[in-house]
Order: sequence, then C-alpha cells, then structure tokens
Amino acid sequence: MRLGVSLVLLLPCLIHFPFHNQFNQHQSTSHQYKKPKKELVAVVVADSFNKRFLPLTEDKPRCLLPLANVPLIEYTLEFLATAGVEQIYVVCCSHADQIKSYLKSSRWGKSTFPKVSAVVSQQLASTGDALRDLDAKQLLKSDFILVSGDVVANMDLSKALHEHRARRAIDKNGIMTMVVKAANPTHRTRSKGEEGIYVLNAATQECVQYRSSFPTKHKLKLDLELFKAHSELQVRNDLIDCQIDICSVDVPALFTENFDYQDIRKHFVRGILESDILGKQIHCHIISDTYAARVRSTQMYDSISKDIMARWTYPLVPDTNILGTTYKHHNPYIYKENGVILQFTTHLSRHVIVGDKTFIGEKTEISNSVIGRNCKIGKNVKINGSYIWDDVVIGDNVVIERSILADGVVVLAGVTIEKGSVLSYGVKVGPDFVLKEFSRLSLNKGRAGANSDDDDDDDDSDSDSDNDGESSSDHTYNVDHVGEEGKGYEKRDEVNSDDEDDEEEYRAILDVCSLARDIQLHDIDDIADEDSDTDDGLSEMDPLERSHLELISTIERAFEENHSIDNIVLELNTLKFADNLEFHDIRVTALPTVLSLVTDAKTLQTTMKRWGGLLARFATDAEDQLDLLRILEDHCKGNEEHAKLFVKILQIFYQLDICEEDAFLVWYKKAVGKIRDSATPFINWLQEADEESSD
Repeated sequence: MRLGVSLVLLLPCLIHFPFHNQFNQHQSTSHQYKKPKKELVAVVVADSFNKRFLPLTEDKPRCLLPLANVPLIEYTLEFLATAGVEQIYVVCCSHADQIKSYLKSSRWGKSTFPKVSAVVSQQLASTGDALRDLDAKQLLKSDFILVSGDVVANMDLSKALHEHRARRAIDKNGIMTMVVKAANPTHRTRSKGEEGIYVLNAATQECVQYRSSFPTKHKLKLDLELFKAHSELQVRNDLIDCQIDICSVDVPALFTENFDYQDIRKHFVRGILESDILGKQIHCHIISDTYAARVRSTQMYDSISKDIMARWTYPLVPDTNILGTTYKHHNPYIYKENGVILQFTTHLSRHVIVGDKTFIGEKTEISNSVIGRNCKIGKNVKINGSYIWDDVVIGDNVVIERSILADGVVVLAGVTIEKGSVLSYGVKVGPDFVLKEFSRLSLNKGRAGANSDDDDDDDDSDSDSDNDGESSSDHTYNVDHVGEEGKGYEKRDEVNSDDEDDEEEYRAILDVCSLARDIQLHDIDDIADEDSDTDDGLSEMDPLERSHLELISTIERAFEENHSIDNIVLELNTLKFADNLEFHDIRVTALPTVLSLVTDAKTLQTTMKRWGGLLARFATDAEDQLDLLRILEDHCKGNEEHAKLFVKILQIFYQLDICEEDAFLVWYKKAVGKIRDSATPFINWLQEADEESSD
C-alpha cells in the first residue's frame, strides 16, 4: 500500500555575510586548526562527466576555467583548507596533465597543510568510477570529504563533521552526510533540472527517500513502512544539493561492490535508501545562513559569478586577493585591479570585475560582467551580462549580450553578439557581423558533444576528443558563421536547438543539450513564467504516459548518440526507479522504439544486431520473454509493415537468444489470430529441431 503526498513545503533562503579571517597562507596558520585523531582527508573529483561547458572544455578542464578571473578549483581548495583538511586528493582523468601542472606551479604545490596530491585515473566516466578507482588504490583509510572540483563555499564544515562523527560512534551504519542548503524555489543557485526531493526524519535528519524532481511530479508515493519506522517525516523540495558529502570509508567499497552505481545521488543514494539488505543510513546537514553552490552549468556559472561580485561568498571575493592580485572594491560592487586603464567617458555599472592591464575605450558601457586581464576594448562598446576572459580584443561599436568569450578571442568592429553565445579560444568574428543567439564557435572542427561523456564510451566530455582530430590549418571558414575576416567553426548540437519559445528553451536547459542556453540573467518573474508554462503541459498528461514518453525519448537519444547497451540500460533503470515503473513498461516502450528503425528485412538484420541486446537485457527469464513476445504481437497487429516481418523477427529473437524456445512455444499455445498463424512454420521448425536434438 502506498500513500500519495503532495509537496507543498517551501522555505525561504536566508544568507548573511559570515565573519572569516583572510586565509591565503595556510602554512603559517596551521596552528589555528585542532587536528582530529585521524588525518582529515578530502577527495576532489576534478572531472565533470558532462558536456555543459563545451566547446570551452575541449581545450581546458572545467576546474581550471576562470570564475571571476580565478581558476575554479581555487575556490574548492580554499574551502577545504579552511575546513582543516590535511590531505587533498584531486582525482583527474581528462586534461590530467594540465591539472597536475597547475597544482605543481600554484601555491598548493608547496603547501604541506593541506598537502594536495593529483591522482590520475584512466577512462573515468562517472563519480562512481572515481571512487572505485580510489578504493582499488587503497588511498582512503578513514572518513573523508567528497566534493566536486567546481564547488564554491564559505560554510564552516566543523558542525557537519562533528554530527557525522557522533553518529558513526553510535552506529557504523551511518555512512554518509550530505550537505544541503535550504532556499526558496526561485533562488538563483538552484540548478534547473537537477532539483531533488528529500524525505527526512524530522528529529535526526536521516534521509529515508530521495527522488529527482525532474521530470516534474505532483505527488510522491511513500511506503507506510516508513511511517512505522519514523514517527515524523518531512518532505522537502526546498533543499539545494551543494555536492559536499562527508563519507565513511565504506562508501568507496560499496561503489566497488555495485558497478551500477555511477551518479552519487541518482544511483548510490537511491540504491542505499531502497536496499532492504544493506541497512545503511544517509543523513543530511542543512545550512541556511552560509554559502555553498556548485558550478554545474553555465546557468550556475552566471549565478555564482554574480554572487561573488555581490559578496555573498565572502571572504571568497576579488578584493581578498588570494592569488596575489590587486583588486580594490568600489561601490556598487565594482572591482578593478591597479593596472586597469579607463577613459573619462567609460561607464562601469553595477557588478563588474576588470582585470589587470585591461584597456577600455571611450563611451563604452559595461554592466553585470567580468572582464579578464590584458583585454583591449574599443570605443562605443556595450557589454552586458557577459564573461570576457584574458587577452580578448574587442573593436569599436561592438555589442555583446550575455555571452562567454574565451582567451584570445578577437571581435572586430561593428559586431553584435547576441545572447547565449560562446566563443572558444582564439576565435575571431567580424567585421560588421551579427552572431545569432546561442551560437557556439571553436577553432576545433566537429559537432558539439561528439564523443562526449554521454556517448557510447562515456568519455568525459571535458576532453578534447571533440575536435575529431582536425584543426583550423586549412583556413576554410564559413563567412556566414564568423564573418568575412573571421576564424572558427560553428558547433552544432546533436539535439535540435531551436529556441523559438520559452518552453523549448527551458526543455533544452533541462536536457543539457546546449551550454549556451544556461547563460541567463536570473529574473524571478521570468523563472516563474517558465515553470508555469512547462507545468501546464505536463499536468494535462497521465503520469504513466509521461513516463513512457520519457523512456522513449531516452532510447531515441541513445540511438542518435550511439550509446553502449550498458549505458542505455543504466539510464532506463534510473527512470524506472524514479517513476516507480515496472520492467514491463521498459519492454513496452523499448521494443516499438527499436523496431521504429526497421523498414525492411535488411534493416531488420542490422538494427537487431546493434540494438537487440537491449531487449535481451530486459527479458531475462521465461515470464519476461513471454511478455516481450506478446508486446511484439500487439505491435505487429497495428503495424502492417512489421507484421510482414513478424516471422523474421521471431527468428532473430531466437538466433540472438533474446527469447528461449519454451517462451516461443508457450506464446504460440496461448495466442490467437493471423499474427499467431503466420508463425506456425517457425514453431514447427522449433519443435522438429527439439525432437532431433532429443534423438
């Protein structure tokens, strides 16, 4: 028996400036921290395992991209250092040489408290793989802090650590504490499409159930057994996952024991909470008055950049100058280094950072933007909501709206760059050219997202494999994409990226098919409108029908991106658990979707050879196989072309061991009609072959 529970609890976000000492010299202040009995260790997973920052991450790992003119990983390491961490392992795969080189040459290379070590692992495709690799290397001997290499936080971890250790002292089954933040639904550090629903024991903050809130659901079913075990439960949809976890040494071992665990939340947390055998517990530590967020998308890149400029992350703000910079803070939230050259008529509005040795020309207006070092910006330029990295040259009369320009980009005179555009390293556009909204340009050829983490080998998309081995040496650039004197190639999404209305744009953000769509200034009214538009369409659909459409969409996307069978199975199982579906639901959607690729006998052979294994993975016993054959029969009754191929499909099912002989015989005995009759020669052949085998 299950109980439907409506989600109505929304808490406001309360944030204030915490006091904090400057902390750019950890060695000299190590005596301030009281060391625990066991060495406090942290694991930083440097790879992102997604393609949200392509094409920027073709050439540089996400953790080294600049955030407010500081490499992203600096914020994460600074946070861990102030927490008293003594040993930090930075696990890296993609662009590992760059990460190792940066750590060695930075202040962390000489630091002994904390000691920072790079751990290079080959062919990582997920956080689960990273933890399995650490378990195999036996580096972790006690409880540790697990974070991503893109976390920005000023919270005090001591209370969360104390709570975790106290629980572990009483019960070793308390294996993990997740740091989450209470915030209102429109808070800008809430990553769209990645919200979670937490069911907590009100007294102990034990998490007893976790669900992703996408696709949108209006009810959550809870087993009555939960109410027997817990006297009071809270259903929380107001919590933001900070991706900061305090883990026992048992956690990597559990990942090793279960290779289905890939994502720390969707797979591991749900798997542990839904297991009747393991008996492990996961708790939450809820914060509300300090800052913690993760740069998991360009939407979050924009949000956290603005929070840094607004000083919500203090002391992690530009004028702390933790990297030896010379920023000074000028109201209203304007930060300039000493070497900046401004003309008398230059106007910097609210929320602007300008790096050293940057020149800005006359009558140029800049607002809500970060300008890197050594940039040259001409006259009458308007820049709003954009991120201009180092060594960028911008000509006169240029307009740039809510876009990212990477190192070395050149924008010639008279160019307009519309919102959501991303220009990767060394791209050149213009002159007198309009770059359409959500454009992505790179000097590397190839599709955006090709050979990325979500494709068949699950390679981390922060890799540079996306360029298909080609460079710009042939100098054949399309003037329609970059202008007459431009340099660069347009990067196209594998998924349609038409952005003609808000609902389509919002869907694209949730699908993470375009990094550019994440870049936006967060207006609460706009977000409310987007949510309203999306919910209206979903609320009119039956929940099971919506789940089936999501399954079909997942399979079709996997076909387009040529995923491996293992990866598709993992995605479908995740949806099954999220929507409380049966394996029948997967079979009833997978089989017609596979057959949709079939047009004749020839394509039947090639299709089943490539994708037949998917059907076999969800038809593992006689009952499942019988169900699959009935689904096939029903499908062919409504599809004349496939009905003609019915017997051939049965033969291939037999040849590929998708169904066993007994399943065919039982189906034939119970079925009626023309479809069944057409299979008589095949069934007779099966029976004769069985008799000959018996003889």
